Amino acid sequence: MPISRAVMKKTPEFRKEIGLVALPEETLLTITVDGRPLGRLSCSPFGRRELALGWLFSQGMIGAAGDVASMRLRADQAIIRLRPGPARRLGLLPAAQVTACSGGEVRLALFDEVPAVCRGYEFTLDNAVFLMQRLPVRARMFRRHGGIHCSLLADMKTMRILVGREDIGRSNSVDKVIGWALARKIDFSSTALLTTGRVSAEMALKCLRAGIPALISQTTLTTKALAIVRRSGLTLVGHVLKPRPILLNF
Repeated sequence: MPISRAVMKKTPEFRKEIGLVALPEETLLTITVDGRPLGRLSCSPFGRRELALGWLFSQGMIGAAGDVASMRLRADQAIIRLRPGPARRLGLLPAAQVTACSGGEVRLALFDEVPAVCRGYEFTLDNAVFLMQRLPVRARMFRRHGGIHCSLLADMKTMRILVGREDIGRSNSVDKVIGWALARKIDFSSTALLTTGRVSAEMALKCLRAGIPALISQTTLTTKALAIVRRSGLTLVGHVLKPRPILLNF
């Protein structure tokens, strides 16, 4: 019978850790609505009330902030109770899939229900560049340790930044901005959304669901997002600060 020799391995507590600096925090947030756990988001630990509200709206589970009767944050849970009308509609919807830090899973039906959007304000590439250049001032957590996304909502009539929100998930940062605006009954039709993140399909759908006519990104978009942009009329600017930006429905 062969005899195996035990090999002494270093245990983790004796291994060196080099170069650690301040790191972005990550937590799990389970969103429970009327007793049903509908999603679990890997997210930053701040702004979770806005995140939950924006996520419910983006998933088509509520139509306005007033559809939420109450929301309690307890440990790693957002416990939400809906008013009777929205609660009845929710019962007809399948549960949303559990999500990762991208926040990117959406109900499949939303891909078949792409709304059209019409931009009612003048818009130039200079406008997009001007607003994006104001993003770094709002990205406080990114300046601290990196590894985090930032999204802004801008009023295009006054060229003013209304709100900026950060999160480890690019889609989460969008949901936070939308949640903030819903709570204040902002007219989305006169706004544009700016983001540091790649524009994937669910990012475009979140804007369309809110009725935001323009989406501006520091980076690129995916092929599925391109198909949605073409179907919907959403104005999209990608690589906005680069010499050769992407301009769609411009």
